Amino acid sequence: MPRLLLLVLLAVTAFAAEEPVPTHLKVKASFTRLDKDGKPEIYAEPTVITVDGKQTTIRVGSADEGVVFTVTPKVNKDGTLTLDADLESREAAPSVSSAPAVTPAAPAQPPRPKSNLPFFHGVLTKDKLFSIEDASGKRQWVPLGRRIDGWTLKSYDDKREALTLSRLGQSVELVLHKGVILETPEPLVLVSRAKTTVTVMPGKPAVIGGSNGRTITLETEILDVSK
Repeated sequence: MPRLLLLVLLAVTAFAAEEPVPTHLKVKASFTRLDKDGKPEIYAEPTVITVDGKQTTIRVGSADEGVVFTVTPKVNKDGTLTLDADLESREAAPSVSSAPAVTPAAPAQPPRPKSNLPFFHGVLTKDKLFSIEDASGKRQWVPLGRRIDGWTLKSYDDKREALTLSRLGQSVELVLHKGVILETPEPLVLVSRAKTTVTVMPGKPAVIGGSNGRTITLETEILDVSK
């Protein structure tokens, strides 16, 4: 190997060996809220390991009711730590109790007319089975060709959801009976966002304000990874 190339390789190796190791940090977040007696209680204490200047995200709770907390710790020349924090909290909107809730009444269903015809309640299209109620009130799943109260199930029209029955040369159609389902409104979720920047000494707590008696306390330590 030429002497010049060997010297270059040794210089590159020495430079790589001297490359500084990034400062590692341990961030502990304590999430506090008020209990039923109005006293603060810690309900979560997650801990994450990150490096100087790198953003890290902490999630507590669910997507509907919880907190997404993002913090970027930076080590300053004087040994202090600057924490850039973004807080997004989600919680269910309080219910309005000043007036009684009024639930719209479902449209009254007409009583089943008296008839000697079976009643068509449901269909399993893939299996070609039909939920039929006979004159005695008994329901059962039956295929085409089965006889109920003297009526034979002949055919089914998917588009019109109509079942054709026949008896003694007479044909009738039964339309699928559908119940009325009222849609339940989705619960309202309140979303609040806040940005905060604080500067603290390593190991000293920094309190980040929240909402409705909730707070987040951060403690950040510089880790020695050289050992």
